[in-house]
Amino acid sequence: MTYTTMWSYLWDLEADGIDDSVRRLRGEIGLDAISVATAYHTFEQLRPQRRGGKLLRGEQAALYFQPDPELYGDTAIRPRVAELASKCDPLARLRDAAGREGLDLISWTVCLHNSFLCGQYPDLAQRTAYGDSLGWILCPGCPDVRAYVVALCRDLALNYGVRRIELETCNFGGYGHSHHHVKDGTRLGAVGRYLFSLSFSSGCCAEAEARGIDVEGLRRWVVEQLDPVFRDGQPLEGSIEETVADHEGLRAFQQMREELVASLVAEVRAATAPTSTGVSFLLMGDRWTSGIRADLIAPHCDRQGILAYTDSPDEVEGRVQAALTGGVPRADRLVAGLCAYPPASPDAETLQATAQAAVRAGVEELSFYNYGICPPACLDWVRSCIRSI
Repeated sequence: MTYTTMWSYLWDLEADGIDDSVRRLRGEIGLDAISVATAYHTFEQLRPQRRGGKLLRGEQAALYFQPDPELYGDTAIRPRVAELASKCDPLARLRDAAGREGLDLISWTVCLHNSFLCGQYPDLAQRTAYGDSLGWILCPGCPDVRAYVVALCRDLALNYGVRRIELETCNFGGYGHSHHHVKDGTRLGAVGRYLFSLSFSSGCCAEAEARGIDVEGLRRWVVEQLDPVFRDGQPLEGSIEETVADHEGLRAFQQMREELVASLVAEVRAATAPTSTGVSFLLMGDRWTSGIRADLIAPHCDRQGILAYTDSPDEVEGRVQAALTGGVPRADRLVAGLCAYPPASPDAETLQATAQAAVRAGVEELSFYNYGICPPACLDWVRSCIRSI
């Protein structure tokens, strides 16, 4: 049997009534689980299911539950709690309602994509070779950031008993994905964008020095490569892979970045080990910029997720195969994310076809996106899709 879940937001479940939402998701649509955002970035959401006003904005990244302050003693970071969870605990209510209906609860946890915390703790954000803060993503090389992620996941496992913690952006980020409208007239090229995205935060520099990497020399070299690009507007040539292979210091620095990501997942796994909570990791971003190595992460998590937001069954199978080639050990340890509304799913038949393609490729778990973003008709498509697989 294929296990199915759906990404959801607590504010949408609250709007429909948590008990009614759970009964609908489990009893009518037929889902096995719900993957609810417990830590999330800023957003503007169009809500087609709502009567009256259709737009909702989350002006600041926040937690959508009530954290246990005692668990955050090892980090300087104090997370912001959303207004929705400031006076009551909707996640606890969802946990209880889901338990009554036999619906598993998965914590969809956005770890480091957090412009609010980057503003509150600028020294903990990723830093370019020029000293710029990327502003939207905390640096996983900083001990305080790592301790925050571990505390966050321990909190969710201990106090909410979630079936699994799904880690999103538990890795490095890159230039261009910003909280703001990016104004950019420079062609960096793939190599230039990678080099400009490298984090030279205090945490990364300290870790590099401990490993014997000449990190200041590397930083100067990166600036030397990028200065002509910023001056002339011409992108750097070549591939990222060749650039990394040809520079010993950069090669060691990239290996460090990949090991920092994998070891952070291992720390999360260790923190949740006393509970029955599992860990999954969303594979979002290329290896070089994100530091994600699926083969290094695999020993520390139960599942790894891919996004297969496409109307092509062949493309879905191709993305599954790419994940296996990239280091995911087996297809049955993958979660395939499917977008349940246009353009990826223009109709019920297309959603069924892409879901069936994932199952043919060996995937045993599907996650549909997204309960509150879907027009009502698309939820019927999800129900039909579940019955077809």
